[in-house]
Amino acid sequence: MSTSSVIVIDKLTKYYGRTKGIENLSLSLTQGEILGFLGPNGAGKTTTIRLLLGLLKPTAGSVSIFGKNVTSNSIDIRRRCGYLPGNFTAYEYLSGEAFLRLSARLRMIVPIWQTELLERFKLTPENLARRIKHLSHGTRQKLGIVQAFFHQPELLILDEPTLGLDPLMQDEFYALLKDFQQRGSSVLLSSHNLAEVEKVCQRVAIIRNGELIALEKIADLKNKCFRHLKVVLERPVPALHLPEAQLIRQQDLHYEFLVRGATSILLQQLAQLPIQDFTFPEPNLDDVFMTYYRENTDD
Repeated sequence: MSTSSVIVIDKLTKYYGRTKGIENLSLSLTQGEILGFLGPNGAGKTTTIRLLLGLLKPTAGSVSIFGKNVTSNSIDIRRRCGYLPGNFTAYEYLSGEAFLRLSARLRMIVPIWQTELLERFKLTPENLARRIKHLSHGTRQKLGIVQAFFHQPELLILDEPTLGLDPLMQDEFYALLKDFQQRGSSVLLSSHNLAEVEKVCQRVAIIRNGELIALEKIADLKNKCFRHLKVVLERPVPALHLPEAQLIRQQDLHYEFLVRGATSILLQQLAQLPIQDFTFPEPNLDDVFMTYYRENTDD
């Protein structure tokens, strides 16, 4: 698989008057990669996505997609992209079928892959015949997914794509992402669902207050974050100290530590203790996210 860059963002900055949207944001997305884009509300994710789509003009910096500057080539770039906005809505008085026909006409395509998508997400003729305003949130979200994928885009920009989907449909969506990745498509996935990002993404970019604070492989981020070690001893041990571990709580023979970094020496020390029980789970993406946010705030 090619490792050429599909998206290149260089020192991208957007101000709304004196209010900062994003500042000096730099990252890239390679062909066939699914990149997670994380941050709380107001962090700058939506601003970044709108800049990528040419819906906003940057204050400074640049964005190129498929090797082309977005500002001067946005229409051509968008033809090759699929986009699902957060809180997806559509023309509520159209039927689902009419909306998909309109989407295809606007793109000037014959959506040859639409039938397979409708079957995968169990969108029946009865669903499509109803006006969008009468559809459930989950069914509307499925329509949004279909219109984002039905032209087999080379790049997908997805904002909270599984919002409103039941667990079975979420799994179907993840399978669809993998199918497109195998075809060589690239995906920028913005989500608050950290378990979702961990399941499908190779790398994550974490943004805070409009600035990038981390861009790494998930495994590398996990190695940098704290892990919780809980130990129950069989009998008291005087002045219990564990290397690379910070004691944060003790009650009788129950100890809780924060651990960061290499654990080989720590595990050797544990083996010498009269341990009745212990837990030392692998960090998940929630731990990574909170570690980075705690380190970048004064709280």
